[in-house]
Amino acid sequence: MAEGRDVGSTQGEPSAPATDMYPRKILEYMEGFLISKTVFTSCELGVFDVLLAAERPLSAEEISQAVGASLDGMQRLLAACTGLQLLNTHWDNRQVFYSNTEQSRIFLTRSSPLSLYQSIQYSSRTIYLCWHYLTDAV
Repeated sequence: MAEGRDVGSTQGEPSAPATDMYPRKILEYMEGFLISKTVFTSCELGVFDVLLAAERPLSAEEISQAVGASLDGMQRLLAACTGLQLLNTHWDNRQVFYSNTEQSRIFLTRSSPLSLYQSIQYSSRTIYLCWHYLTDAV
């Protein structure tokens, strides 16, 4: 019976029966690229820069027009950034507006002296693509 069997214990950690296991770590690993691509895409489009320049919260429509993206795609991207705590949301008359968090203002805008923008571009355009070539070679 699988219920009583120990599965893949690590030295010093108690083993968990297979029925009690949940592959949380594996699922996090599988979905990790979604977080990276959200950050990469937001920076490449200039979402954080647009919000910084506006000096006020903007709607998804205003941001999508400013960066030349579809409204539907921008709404999805902004929701992901909000979930990652890279953007703040503000509600007015049942409409949502977005602004940078302190972290995104400091590290994700191009003009900040502590910007990670160039490093993010390198990760997106070079390192991320290298993994594609590695998987083709296997």
